Amino acid sequence: MLEEKESNLENGQTGATSTPTKLKPPRRRANDSDVVAGGVGITGGGVVILPQHVLNELYHNYSIKQRRSGLKWFLFAAVLFNIWTIVIPWDQELPTRVVNCCMLVAYLALTALLHIGRRSELPSLKRFHQIFLTIVPRALWLLSILHFVAYVILQPSFSTREVLGWAILLNFLVYVTLPLPLIFLGLSIGCCSYLVSLSLPVFYARQEQLMANQVAANAVLIATGALIGLLYYFMGEAKQKRAFLEAKKSLEVKMVIEEQSAEQERLLLSVLPKHVAIKMREDLGSSSSEAFKKIYMSRHENVSILYADIVGFTAISSTYSAQDLVKMLNELFARFDRLAEKYQQLRIKILGDCYYCISGAPDERPDHAVMCVHMGLSMVKAIKYVQQKANSPVDMRVGIHTGAVLAGILGQRQWQFDVYSKDVELANKMESSGKAGRVHISDKTLAFLNGEFEVEPAFGEKREELLRIAGLKTFFITKVVKPFASPCAKKINETETTTPNGSTNEAISGADDNEATLDDEELLAQNAVNNGHQPAVDEDEEEQVKLENFKQRLKDELVTRDGHENLIKDTNIFLRFKNPQLEQSYAVYREPYSSLPLLAALLVQCIDVMYSYLVLPRSTLHFINIAAPLVPIAMLVVISIAESFSGMLPKFFVDVSKRFNDITFVRELAAIIIALTIGLSNVVDMFFFVTFVRTEHIVSESEFNATAGLEGEVDLEESGVVTAEHLLPASFVEQMREAVPTERVLYPSYLSNFGVLILIAIAVIAQLTHLTKILLLLSIAALHCYFNIFIMQDLYALEDDLANQPIISTRYCTSGLLLVAALALSTLARHMDHEDRVIFKWKTEVAEQKETANDMRQRNEALVYNVLPVHVAEHFMKNTKRSHDDLYSQSYAEVGVLFASMPNFSDFYSEETVNNQGLECLRFLNEVISDFDALLELPQFQDIIKIKTIGSTYMAASGINLQRNLRNDASITERWSHLAVLVDFALELKHALQGINEQSFNHFVLKMGINHGPITAGVIGARKPHYDIWGNTVNVASRMESTGKAGAIQVTEETCNILQEFGYTFQQRGLVAVKGKGQLMTYYLQGKSQPNTESAAPTAIELHGAESSVLESTTELEASDIKTPLLKIKGQEPSAESAGINKESSLGNGSAGQVGESQSLLE
Repeated sequence: MLEEKESNLENGQTGATSTPTKLKPPRRRANDSDVVAGGVGITGGGVVILPQHVLNELYHNYSIKQRRSGLKWFLFAAVLFNIWTIVIPWDQELPTRVVNCCMLVAYLALTALLHIGRRSELPSLKRFHQIFLTIVPRALWLLSILHFVAYVILQPSFSTREVLGWAILLNFLVYVTLPLPLIFLGLSIGCCSYLVSLSLPVFYARQEQLMANQVAANAVLIATGALIGLLYYFMGEAKQKRAFLEAKKSLEVKMVIEEQSAEQERLLLSVLPKHVAIKMREDLGSSSSEAFKKIYMSRHENVSILYADIVGFTAISSTYSAQDLVKMLNELFARFDRLAEKYQQLRIKILGDCYYCISGAPDERPDHAVMCVHMGLSMVKAIKYVQQKANSPVDMRVGIHTGAVLAGILGQRQWQFDVYSKDVELANKMESSGKAGRVHISDKTLAFLNGEFEVEPAFGEKREELLRIAGLKTFFITKVVKPFASPCAKKINETETTTPNGSTNEAISGADDNEATLDDEELLAQNAVNNGHQPAVDEDEEEQVKLENFKQRLKDELVTRDGHENLIKDTNIFLRFKNPQLEQSYAVYREPYSSLPLLAALLVQCIDVMYSYLVLPRSTLHFINIAAPLVPIAMLVVISIAESFSGMLPKFFVDVSKRFNDITFVRELAAIIIALTIGLSNVVDMFFFVTFVRTEHIVSESEFNATAGLEGEVDLEESGVVTAEHLLPASFVEQMREAVPTERVLYPSYLSNFGVLILIAIAVIAQLTHLTKILLLLSIAALHCYFNIFIMQDLYALEDDLANQPIISTRYCTSGLLLVAALALSTLARHMDHEDRVIFKWKTEVAEQKETANDMRQRNEALVYNVLPVHVAEHFMKNTKRSHDDLYSQSYAEVGVLFASMPNFSDFYSEETVNNQGLECLRFLNEVISDFDALLELPQFQDIIKIKTIGSTYMAASGINLQRNLRNDASITERWSHLAVLVDFALELKHALQGINEQSFNHFVLKMGINHGPITAGVIGARKPHYDIWGNTVNVASRMESTGKAGAIQVTEETCNILQEFGYTFQQRGLVAVKGKGQLMTYYLQGKSQPNTESAAPTAIELHGAESSVLESTTELEASDIKTPLLKIKGQEPSAESAGINKESSLGNGSAGQVGESQSLLE
């Protein structure tokens, strides 16, 4: 029944992606004994499907290991019974006592062997321990059965009732504590235990009255004990299966999350340095009480900065489409990225056809200048690829300078790691004043080369005024004195320089050092291609590795670890969690079907009616006493278990049951009432019926006095012993005497043996803690013992007479056996509670681990989506098997592009001590850019994407993240509504900067340029993805900004004509010379004369799926990508007092100086 009620134990039914977890439709199991359905592979959702036999084997090992902890409690119960056989039956013969002592020694020896090798580090002892653990359950069961058989056979006078209590307990413990599979238990050990404990006492027992009835009663009682054991076994198996499957599903989800998180981490760390990414992830979503927004910027000394520009690239740009140019640059810069990895360079940015990187930050290294020079020389040689590809005399111009930098990120969106300082600007001038095909270095860099290169004077200070003002001397690298030897080069030399005939490979050894260096890079790239030549085979191998990894991790998660040992650290002596919140959660937590063990109490009360009918005198009062509790017990049990049978009972009844069980106090109180009812019912039965010892129908007054005289001639009336006839009316006593049968047959020990069954039923109740159960067990056992010894001594005197008056009375023997059962079940109750807490703790840990992994993924996701647009980031994270050099690009026909710069920020920037070497100036710039970014969160600007910042220049675009289906007759206002929004955004930038000026008492102004037209958007450098947009539209927009005037927005004539349709007014500036475009008529935006003009008809734009886009894009965008997730770092607006910036300071920002030269791609 439990198996049918449980959720299907399916394999791989949980899938995890970045979206919420989805469950696949369950499949029916072919065999209920199987844990999961078969199959092998990896589903599309990343769920691992292991073969059926593998999962069944894992579950079997897991279940056996968890049940193994109950073995010591079976051993403890057997030792207690052994002590009872030695001490209590005191008149046994010497051989019997010797056998019992030998059994005790055997039990103790098993205990000692169980601990040998458990904590040993020796492999031999560990192997012995593992082998012994598979043998000891069978050996222990066999030893207990042999002990039972030996005791029965060696007793001179034996009755079927003498060890009935132990037989009941033994048949219960076999199913509950022995770590053996159910099939083996059910077919062999369980049946053998039942048959031996039932039949053997019959063959060796003395002949008594009602022998057949006793055998039938024994069969019922022992079978009930075994049945309760089976019930608890199935309940335990159900709990373990749920724990196993929950851990398996959670591990699947966690592994998928980890895989996604690892890809996000790789993508994130390819764009941001590790220390910056870690700090930003820690601060994600945290609030700050500081006046300024959080800035991730640090100063580094002794850093070499390399700038490299492609000379002659503008000449070939007109002969290629934008997409072809992006593809060519992607292939070239992918080579540069591989070189950067080889020479330990940190690539900063790609600005059009300009590539710059640094060495010596964030990790300091003494050879930063040497590595930079090697990088520059290799880049000069790598440009030969473009020469061959474009068949054009393009070349590389490389400039290197060494100094201090401020490295970090600015703003709250589309982060890009960048460096700022005067030395950065000098490095840029080193490149622009250099010569094609040469590596141009400053004397600051030369000081760190340690003579590893030969140089010659370059006189760059004569060609560049800024270098002369800085007092720099410049040089060209002419020769490598000390070749660069990387681990890769050594490996290649070892594997490639020797041919099969032993000759030396002249291609490498005969080449010069720089060629060898380049060959290393080329060979590495070629090897990477060769290694990926058979993707199908690699995918199969990868899938197999993933399956093995999952199997091992599942084994480590469930089978290898020892939760029982780990729980000791988390709980006190009373098995309460040291963490109060965890303890409270455990008290409220309910396992599914946890109320089913209450059926054992109802079963026991029903069995009371059956067995007492067989062996106890039949009385109306007796049956009323044992039948009356059935009604309240049945009501409480039914209302408790109804929720477990939701498909079979009315919904109202099930809901009432759920509400009943949801209240912790109510369900615990109901369990206590049931336990007390079945326990006290037996005690009351003993008091109201069996203690009629003076009725002449059972024992005559003279016989009783004679029997009592043998025991010490005690007068019951004088001794003050109270019996029922003293308390009840005389007429009622007479009626009872008439109801009692005339046979002199009464076996009061059955009531005590039945008490063992009551204790078992109490021990398995899951609603109670072990402390409550122990209190109930000991209290009910003590009450039974009191009645046995003091209230029922006259009836036990008759049983003693049948046993030839043993030295120790039967009432003491049965009481001792009852105490043995109570102690054994008390320890078992603690073990059950311990086991439940282990499962609960595991579930908590698994949930915490999954939550931690999911939190890491969400943080990485937020960071990645702030580095790359959503659709771009998803492309890179989902296509994990892509080549690192794959091109990602999209074409858009109608896009608006905005450039906005602060031209007077370079005068504001200062590296004086008062400004913390420029950090406070950048802090102010961070405030400005962050406020600009905050505008993008407004609903009206959700269709605008920030592309990047270049120093103090802000670049944004519109029309990129919308999928629009325009009618053929769409008007200009319908097609270019996003361009009007971009203009509104530009005006809001001016207002935002004006507000900052008012707070900081500054006078910054914006110089802006806007253009419209087709662009190509994509990623250059897939190893370190850099998202950007290119094309003539971008170039002209950049020139509109650079040739404009402060405080104005300059546009071309074509853009002016479109914006006039939206009510904007313009002032004609005149013809402006634009590099590469000649003379262009430009206009300054004046304002908006018709603010309420309808900018676009909503019906002209329809969002649609990826299959119907009319944009010229190679990769479709998803509609959900309209708005990029944000990383919101709260901060207060800066006040005038806390600005901490010297507004009168005047020095340049290195990156800001690059804007005019490096904003466009094709210049």
